Amino acid sequence: MAEKRPEQRWVYAFLRDTEGATAIEYGVLLMMVGLALLGIVSLTDVSNHLSNTFNFVSDTLSR
Repeated sequence: MAEKRPEQRWVYAFLRDTEGATAIEYGVLLMMVGLALLGIVSLTDVSNHLSNTFNFVSDTLSR
């Protein structure tokens, strides 16, 4: 097998290194929870806005 060039060695070492993988996994998990909470807040806001719109239309039509 041919000897790896010096610029390739650090790439292979980086890909084999598993230190810090847990921190990255926790970061991804925290990001997913944050996005879920943001989605819930966003959907609640959209729901309230839509409800207000329908109430306005209903009130306008019932006059």
